[in-house]
Amino acid sequence: MKLGVKISSIIFDRKVSVAIGALVIFLVSIDLLMSRQILPYTNETESVMFILTIIIGYGIGSWMLLGFTKRVSKEIRAKSSFVNSMHWTVTIIQFSLFAILSFILFSDTTGFLSPSVFAVSSVAACVVLGIISFKFFSWYKLSNNKNLTVLLYGLAAVTLAISIAEDVGTKLLMIQVIQEKSLPGAVTQSIFVYKPSKKYNADIEYKVVNPHTTTLYLLPNSNLAVYNYLNSIVLPIAFLFRWFGSIALLRSFYQRIGKLPISFWIVLSLPLILYMVGKIPGFTSGESMTGIAEPYRYIFRILYRGGTIAGNILFGLAFFIVARGVVSLKVKDYLTITAIGFTMVGISLSTSALQQTYGIAAHSLVLLSSYLFSIGLYVSALSVSQDSLLRKSIRSSTEDLVYNIGSAEMEQQIENTVRKVIRSQQKELEEQTGGFSHEVTDNDVKEYMALVIEERKRSSISGVEESKKTKQEEQLD
Repeated sequence: MKLGVKISSIIFDRKVSVAIGALVIFLVSIDLLMSRQILPYTNETESVMFILTIIIGYGIGSWMLLGFTKRVSKEIRAKSSFVNSMHWTVTIIQFSLFAILSFILFSDTTGFLSPSVFAVSSVAACVVLGIISFKFFSWYKLSNNKNLTVLLYGLAAVTLAISIAEDVGTKLLMIQVIQEKSLPGAVTQSIFVYKPSKKYNADIEYKVVNPHTTTLYLLPNSNLAVYNYLNSIVLPIAFLFRWFGSIALLRSFYQRIGKLPISFWIVLSLPLILYMVGKIPGFTSGESMTGIAEPYRYIFRILYRGGTIAGNILFGLAFFIVARGVVSLKVKDYLTITAIGFTMVGISLSTSALQQTYGIAAHSLVLLSSYLFSIGLYVSALSVSQDSLLRKSIRSSTEDLVYNIGSAEMEQQIENTVRKVIRSQQKELEEQTGGFSHEVTDNDVKEYMALVIEERKRSSISGVEESKKTKQEEQLD
């Protein structure tokens, strides 16, 4: 038993998890660059990337990252049925996706299975991000000091969820799939076309050619304007909020050390500049970049996707930097989980889900990454809210974000407790008076909360003063 625990602690270690997370992120980045026509590919390289994404992303990577999360969140999961339920739900879905993708690999057919993997992972990721965005807004509302970073990350989470929903919605509802007989002597291949077709009155987005059949993924002209508009607006907004949140987090952290150098701002601004410059053609021409010469298309694709990858690395790096400044080892673990997930989610989302093997597999890692980001921050808040010494340590050693969400979570727990007491007291009063009881409003609850929080502060202050007095007396003796 002890040997098993020791092996588990070695395998599911923070440094090992960071290495595995970095490997998965690197792999997904290659999938992104291939599916976006930046890196060349052949049928063989597509097969290799599909196999590696399944084995590393869904097999070894998911097992180790979810195992690390399970180990470090053990105490929180024992106290919170919500966290425990979310962990096991995501774990079951993730390994179910692993099984389906493995079946696709060995059966050498995609059919309805690839779109199913795409849909399930995207919907589940939206639910997870929806929950954490709701928590962020709750923390911001309840926090005494309205922390801008908390608000920005709440907006980042909700716009990220909307981006994932927009992506799955447009791909599954607007893209039409048709099959036709292949030309004699057709060579097996898959290519991104992004060219208009008068024959189909649509843009041909993607084509899969087999010896007998050719499958075309078409975007009808009737859907083209809406499709391009959504892709041009929703994704950049989500990117901007994540960038602003990361800037606010790093700025607050480094202000404790000294004035930020110009080089700091240049490094932080570079991914945003690359992203927005590369996205310029997409605002007018959509993904097809109609009217732009092919050499320029390639340059814009490099800028856009390079900014995407660099930006998401920056977003995760912000949490890694904050984690280094935290004294508590368990909060370091939680923030490390957050950093891995936050880096991975944007890169996974940007991989084209039109590609039915490695593209779908890489894109569907949005579920794992969304969960890691969300659960890392959420358990940080729970841990801090339940441990006043830990909260004091964090406040003195690092950024306000974790402290603020922890304090807000504590206040939320107090409010829930107050409401439970009120309901219990009302029930007893109704039994004693034959059904009559005083109606308690939300303002009454807030007043009760204020009293409880004030009492906590007074008791903490008196405890500190009593401790100082005792130490002084001991020194005099």
